[in-house]
This record gives sequence, structure tokens and C-alpha cells, in this order.
Amino acid sequence: MKKCFLLEMIAIILVSVVLSGCNRSGKKVKGVTSDGKEASVEVGVFDPVKIKNQIVEIIQKVPKGTEIANMLNEAGASYIFDLTVPAEKIEKMMTTTQKALGMGMYSFDTKYAAVYKRADMVLQTRRNVDQLSSELGLEEDMAIGKKYIDRFERNKTNPDSLDYLTTQMSNEYHQYMMQGEHPDIYALGSIGANIEALHVLSQMTLMAKDKGKLLAVMNNQNERVQTLGTLLEIMSGDENVKPYYETIQPVIRFFEEKKSISVDDLNTIVPLIEKARGSILE
Repeated sequence: MKKCFLLEMIAIILVSVVLSGCNRSGKKVKGVTSDGKEASVEVGVFDPVKIKNQIVEIIQKVPKGTEIANMLNEAGASYIFDLTVPAEKIEKMMTTTQKALGMGMYSFDTKYAAVYKRADMVLQTRRNVDQLSSELGLEEDMAIGKKYIDRFERNKTNPDSLDYLTTQMSNEYHQYMMQGEHPDIYALGSIGANIEALHVLSQMTLMAKDKGKLLAVMNNQNERVQTLGTLLEIMSGDENVKPYYETIQPVIRFFEEKKSISVDDLNTIVPLIEKARGSILE
């Protein structure tokens, strides 16, 4: 009977782990047998492929980071090169997690430049995205990039075409990742793109003389941040992602607790976003 009880306890633990979708690698869960002795079971390694459908479903709900680039342009804000990720930062992206987050950040910067018709920056940031894709072993993504690179070069003097091509490539990449076998990389790319988008938006709002329009955009990000928080919580099942989850959590909580962001609130939220972004680029 004691043996049966222990087996039942282990089964319950394993079922709860599968349902949560948030396993920690090598994590041991402790319990007590019917005779008072301690027992433990080691849960499996976090496997994003097993919870791919859950990840994909959440990603589909996260507004694309590139939408903020369009909102900034529509609000009359200017392009500020110094707010984008420096090209040399790619050299510090050593781990798979850093590369995936960085790929998302550079992807946002590509769209940001395209919206403002900065062909020079579109080509530069796209090269960084392609390099990280190659280092991550995303062969299909590289094939998509190669398909567009010649078209980028041919249209580099036509900003409107670059913006269109950037959107088309982004949509094709989105469809590929939804069907591919790297949901973790796609999830981290989505997180990186949205953190970079919030960084650019918050910095531009802070610097603006007339903050009204950009504050309105800031106050329209609750859905983005809440869904991003859900995605981060699931991905924190990977021990390599957990530190980034912890630095980004204050940003999530701020948006959850604030019904409306005021000018004074910028002095609180901007440093939180910068700390979260900085943890990726350090």
C-alpha cells in the first residue's frame, strides 16, 4: 500500500507539471509517504516542443512589436537612431537565449527604420537578424532572408518598397515559425521585439515636448504587456530564461497596477523598461 501511495503521489506531481507547461530543468518536488518518510521526484526538462501549441496560441495574441513603429510615425514622432540596438551589441549575444531575444530586438529596429524610410538602417539591422538566425541554426529563416536580400538591395533607394518588403518578410517569417519546430526561439524573439518596442516608445514619450499623443500610445499597451507577461511566465520554465523573466516582471506589474500612465509615471516606468532591456544587452 505504501508503494502504491508513493506511485500515486509521483503520478499526480507529473500530471500537474505537464498541465502547467512550466517545468524547470532538474527540479525536484518533495513529498511525504504514508509512513512519514520524505520522497522526491525529479521532473522533466522544460521542453517547448511539447507545449508548442500553448506557446503559439499565446504568441498569436501578443500584438506585434512592429505595430508600435507605425503608431510612433502616426503620432508624428521622429526617428531616433540612438534608441536602437547598437550593431556591435551582437558580439555580446553569446547564448541561444540572448541570440533569440536579440534577433527579436533587431527585427523591431528593422521595421522601425523601414517605417521612417531609413534604408541604410534597414539593411544594417537586417544583416544582424540574418547573422543571429544563422547562428541559431534556423535554416528555413535563412532561406526566407536570402529570398528577400536581393530585393532589399534593389529597392534600397525606394523607402516605400523597403517598408512593404519588411512587412511581407515579417509575415512570412511569422507563418514559418508557427509551423516550425523552434517555438522557444520564436517566443523569445517575440519577447525581444516587444521589449525593444516598449523601450523606443517610452524613451520617445519621455523626450517629447508635447507628450499627449505618445502618452496615449503608452496607455494603449496593456493588452500587449499582459499577454507578454503570460508568454514570459511559460518561458521561465527554461532556467536560461528565468533571469530575464525576473527583470521584466516589474514592467508587467507596473502596467497591471496602473489604470492610466501619467507624465509623472514615466519617471518610474522608463527605468524599469531600461533595466529589462539592459539585462538582454549586457
